[in-house]
Amino acid sequence: MGNKTKSKSHNQILSEMNARELSEIAADRTIAILIFGACENHGDHMPFGADFIMPFELAKRLARKYHNLIVFPPMPYGVSSHHKDFFMTTSLEPETMIAVIHDILQSLVNNNKITRILIINGHDGNIPAIELASRKIKEQHPEVTISCLESWWTLVGALDRHLFDVWNGLGHGGEAETSAMLAVRPDLVDMSLAPKQVVPKLPGNNNNIRIYWSFKELTDTGATGAPQKATAQKGERILELLEEVLLAFIEEMDRSQWKYGWQKKP
Repeated sequence: MGNKTKSKSHNQILSEMNARELSEIAADRTIAILIFGACENHGDHMPFGADFIMPFELAKRLARKYHNLIVFPPMPYGVSSHHKDFFMTTSLEPETMIAVIHDILQSLVNNNKITRILIINGHDGNIPAIELASRKIKEQHPEVTISCLESWWTLVGALDRHLFDVWNGLGHGGEAETSAMLAVRPDLVDMSLAPKQVVPKLPGNNNNIRIYWSFKELTDTGATGAPQKATAQKGERILELLEEVLLAFIEEMDRSQWKYGWQKKP
């Protein structure tokens, strides 16, 4: 009874693989996909884990289309102190997050000789920590290439100007984030609880001058943007756009053996 043979689909999700399966696909040119997210309120309609659930599903889609990569387990916590006023937000200190990212990268490089790393980030508060940890590793290991999709939620609105109805889809638990979750995990989204539209008013041109706000200053619902405008169809388009960007990047980097700048081969 206990010796069922598992169907041999091509699995590249590390947490679902055994050592034999890993040894069959891992090589010195393997690309490591890392996901960093958060655990925080996204409004009454969205799950707390949206910031790692959606990037993890995106990474799985990449793995189905590109064989030379391994998707590592997502990091479910991030730097979320600016959301702390909303119940059950779970946050790491910036120094802790930097150390965690550094240690994960160090483990890949030192113990496993991985030199090609692509990070998919799902949470704005993680961006400084990812950069600081990555630059430290790069200083220690110049041969390593570390790349990062820092903020997919701003990229998709720029790539398709006609996709969203409000604020280019921006917002925490807003039109883009809710649409993406409707595409990957509709069972975790309750659109009947989606709050009304909130586009925060900030002094000056907030594209040029940044205010380091706390989230309670922007909304009382845990969400901003226009979640009621979200649809699964928009979510599928988001995933399509992101897949195209990431696959194009990986293919270009593979052609140059993950070298860039003056070292890149013509």
